[in-house]
Amino acid sequence: MERFPIIFIPGFTGSFNLPVLLDWRGPTLSGWDFPPFVNYGKTLLQTFTKVGYRRNRDLFVAFYDWRKPVEESARRYLTAWIDKAKKAANTNKVILIGHSMGGLVARSYIQSPEYPKRNDVARLITLGTPHRGSAEAYTAWAGAEPHADETLRTIFAVYLWYLRHIHPYQTELDKVKTIQTQVPGVRDLLPIEDYLLTGNPPQLKPISTMESRNWWGEMANKPEAIATLLQRVPVTTITGTGFNTLSTILVGPPPTDHSLCYADGAPLSRQYDAQGDGTVLQRMATVPNANNLPPLPVSHGALPDSPQVLGLLCTELEVSPAVLGAAPATTIPPTPRLVIMTASPIQVEVEAPAGQPLAPVGVLGSSVMRKMRRRRMRGRNYGHEGKALNLVVIDYPTAGDYQIAVHGTDHGHFAVGAMLCGMGEPPVLGGIGATATAEPVITTVEGEISRESDLFYTISVRSADEPPRMSFDAQRTMMAAINRLGTAISERGGVLGATPVADDRLRRAVMGDEAAVHAMMAAPADQRRQMINSLIELCQTLIGDEYERALAIVRALEMVRDAE
Repeated sequence: MERFPIIFIPGFTGSFNLPVLLDWRGPTLSGWDFPPFVNYGKTLLQTFTKVGYRRNRDLFVAFYDWRKPVEESARRYLTAWIDKAKKAANTNKVILIGHSMGGLVARSYIQSPEYPKRNDVARLITLGTPHRGSAEAYTAWAGAEPHADETLRTIFAVYLWYLRHIHPYQTELDKVKTIQTQVPGVRDLLPIEDYLLTGNPPQLKPISTMESRNWWGEMANKPEAIATLLQRVPVTTITGTGFNTLSTILVGPPPTDHSLCYADGAPLSRQYDAQGDGTVLQRMATVPNANNLPPLPVSHGALPDSPQVLGLLCTELEVSPAVLGAAPATTIPPTPRLVIMTASPIQVEVEAPAGQPLAPVGVLGSSVMRKMRRRRMRGRNYGHEGKALNLVVIDYPTAGDYQIAVHGTDHGHFAVGAMLCGMGEPPVLGGIGATATAEPVITTVEGEISRESDLFYTISVRSADEPPRMSFDAQRTMMAAINRLGTAISERGGVLGATPVADDRLRRAVMGDEAAVHAMMAAPADQRRQMINSLIELCQTLIGDEYERALAIVRALEMVRDAE
């Protein structure tokens, strides 16, 4: 069989490019990658690399803006990735492997009116693709309450966190409207079969009577449309089973205070079926008359990196993992991570404590047993054109206090968030992977900062099943501000035009006496505020040709003064 280049199309939330996802950049093929805080897709790429494929030569990842409708993603992204792969491999056809929503993007391309002119897909293999939709999409689309597997929930939570802090007026006023305007791609994941129960006794509500409908899915799955798909390209589906998967939702009347929220009924209870991968029912992930392979006991998010699935893919593509050692022998467990994120205008540096890695929830001991050393890390900026969006990803975090240094890059509002992810969830019904519905908890602090201001926080991590706690470190912030004030005064040859410092404690503090700073912070609240106000007045002598410098110190002192 001729070896065509492989293009893997990730699922919903499987592509990461913050400037595009936040609408700071338009559609582009550059700057994309897998999300940096999950293991998603990495084992798949390693497996195909081991059997001789070369990244960006005959192995590609077709990243795309999963917020958009699948038709738009196919037109703006997948077509360009296919052209790039054909040129790099000097061939006229490619093989598409689509996970979840990625399979729908592939179908949209193949079923489009323009495809016969191109005719460049040798075959399509889908992994857990909701060909006929997933009931999990209803709560995300109609109520802005995403559920589904841990990987998807984690990435979506990070995206919504950034969206909330970059576009606060748009997102905080109306979460449902935000989802339906900013992430219309969710609509293409809704079921095309009846799945809402209403009334007493409960009866299925016909799709034809609903406000929230997957029009693309209904059109793409008409018998004549399926016939066109299979006529153009051979289709193979790989599905998961053995996990409690949402099948129907019992709903009551819509809320009376919101015209968009749960317009087809507010959820009252959820009914599950074990014949699915935890997100998509097995029967909804197949295509009539296609090569629908027997389902595997693998959960939705684990499908692209599962040993069973990778072995099956190698067999389908006629490469032998048993001989070449391509597929991993066992499922790689999730990597516990502490993710610290910031929204501009700041840079962040983290000092992680030494200690034993946290054990994932439900796991006896950690997969990494060696003790971690104390280390410092600077945030990687995922922003664009001066807009700083920092991420610090700490694999195998230890229990303890993480010291956070925040440095202002401009004047304005900032936010710092912290969450634990990849801590593991217990398998259901003997399958491989996990299912859960709880949204990840992102602990967040916000404030105002000036250019060159230095603020300090402490993130406390106690256990894998407890959200991180975050607190303002007034002591370190005060010490840094006073040191900068003393340096500025010294560089100017003294306090020009100012009255000498009368309070001996302030004089000693400005001179760098740490004990004096500690004593000032330990003073009663009213005395402490009075001394800090005196320092602020002293700092104002620097205003003039050093306005930015003075303002940076004043901002830090105000944060300490106003801290509870």
